[in-house]
Amino acid sequence: MPPPYQPKGLSVKIKGKWHKLTPQQEERVVAWAKKMGTPYVEDPVFAENFHRDLSELLGFQVKPGDIDYQPIYQMVLEERERKKNLPPEERKRLREERKRVREANKEKYGWVEIDGVRCEIANYTVEPSSIFMGRGAHPLRGRWKEGPRHEDIELNLSPDAPVPPGSWKAVVWEPDHLWIARWRDKLTGKMKYVWPHDSAPLKQSRDKEKYDKAVELRRNLDRVREFIESNLDHPDLKRRKTATVCYLIDQLNFRVGDEKDEADETEADTVGASSLRPQHISFNPDGSVTFDFLGKDSVRHLITAHLDERAVRNLKEFAQTANNKSLFEEVDSTVVSEFLDEVMEGLSAKVFRTCHATEAVEKKLEEVKVDPQDPEYVKKHAATLANLEAAKACNHKRTIPKTWEESLRRQKERLKERRRRALENQRKYREKIAKTRATYDERLEKLKASIEAEKEALAELERQLEERLAQGKPSKGLKRRVESKKRKLRGLRKRLAETKRKRGERLAKLREAMERRKTRDREAIEKAKLQIRAKELTRDYNLGTSLKNYIDPRVYLDWGRRVDYDWRNYYSKALVKKFSWIDNDAA
Repeated sequence: MPPPYQPKGLSVKIKGKWHKLTPQQEERVVAWAKKMGTPYVEDPVFAENFHRDLSELLGFQVKPGDIDYQPIYQMVLEERERKKNLPPEERKRLREERKRVREANKEKYGWVEIDGVRCEIANYTVEPSSIFMGRGAHPLRGRWKEGPRHEDIELNLSPDAPVPPGSWKAVVWEPDHLWIARWRDKLTGKMKYVWPHDSAPLKQSRDKEKYDKAVELRRNLDRVREFIESNLDHPDLKRRKTATVCYLIDQLNFRVGDEKDEADETEADTVGASSLRPQHISFNPDGSVTFDFLGKDSVRHLITAHLDERAVRNLKEFAQTANNKSLFEEVDSTVVSEFLDEVMEGLSAKVFRTCHATEAVEKKLEEVKVDPQDPEYVKKHAATLANLEAAKACNHKRTIPKTWEESLRRQKERLKERRRRALENQRKYREKIAKTRATYDERLEKLKASIEAEKEALAELERQLEERLAQGKPSKGLKRRVESKKRKLRGLRKRLAETKRKRGERLAKLREAMERRKTRDREAIEKAKLQIRAKELTRDYNLGTSLKNYIDPRVYLDWGRRVDYDWRNYYSKALVKKFSWIDNDAA
């Protein structure tokens, strides 16, 4: 359990009067102040929901604008600024302390024994009390979400397992279920679960089975589609509706549609294939059909497609008789699974999305030509483009982060700076080469001048020697001077040759260094350009969902072997642990 909120004894001005806050009231008011400056507080539904819940706690009605949050917001800003300006050694100390606490908590709470094997627990910290953010246009956004305590939580433990300290709601033994602990969310009424980590053998086994089933579907896809389409004009209405739902799931990657409780008014109005209503479908003059609805997590689906004429005929018929209810009443995930099981054992609606997402990745990796000799960043970009295709296939849209534009601007500024530095680096090298050449050329000219002067001096000595010899005069001393001059001349010529050699080597090394620098700069620029391109392409898509849940990682493993790229370089450490089974599977 996260530690309870520590009150500071704050007061706020409400409708012009000061009110001393209780610890519970203070916790909520501070939580709101921390959201100030974000788009959330500008959302009327968010603000109204929050203040309605706060009114119940205060004991009187307050509306957005009745409370002066500014002093507490200022306190929040000052605390942020204080943390931001902490000395480096203090930040390091706090970092190390947080790490120590995390590691101690993980050792204490983060492990479970399943079938005699010690496994990590995925989420061993329960959610603290907080403002419910929701996704998209969730009707509960802004309401207060009270976190669970020990007395709200059930544990799933074998009879011989020690029970952790705490006044638990219940300790049960359900060996056929994977959950370790669960509680009912006090706001939404949904059950929340604590699960084994994805790296646990049982989870990995289920993961592998899921992807193997998608591989099986891909092998039998033609037969499955033939079965679905043959039932699009079946005389039995329910069977025809089921076939139409399956057709939409296969062709348009829709979810089945009953992941949530349709009667639960606290849920956002999200639908899938089986829960489509007439207002979600438009029939166009060119024969195409437009679907416009909110899918899971309130992500909008706006798709126009040309469909099998039998499917279009069914949609028109069901829309006319639906009376603003679901076009496919009595059809849910169970009915769909039973129908698909007739053609392929164990086939469910979810397998289609896994199959199609994986196929989209494979196809894109084939299109994006990558050679084993290409740099790592080129291969990573290809992997990202393929991942994006899967996210598009599954319509994994996301709300664009508010910092996205600023982050992109900074990346582009860094690219400009890299280009500027690259030009500067080349200029410096050219200057260095020119200076080195000039220095050596000056030395060579001096040596050549010295050689010429010595040659002239030698010629004069030799002329004098000839005269002495012709006159029969003594010439021993003169001969020694001639030999000395010749040795000096040979030494100068050797120095000249050595200087020429050093000049060539030095200039060659500088040119090589300049080319290496040029290559590094070019690669850094290319890498930055690809990162910017990837950021722009993935602007409103969440690639993580498809990578974690829908793409068979063996596709990246096989592709990586062909292009000399380790799949682990694309996946996060957590996902590498989750998919560690693929190495053994491929061995």
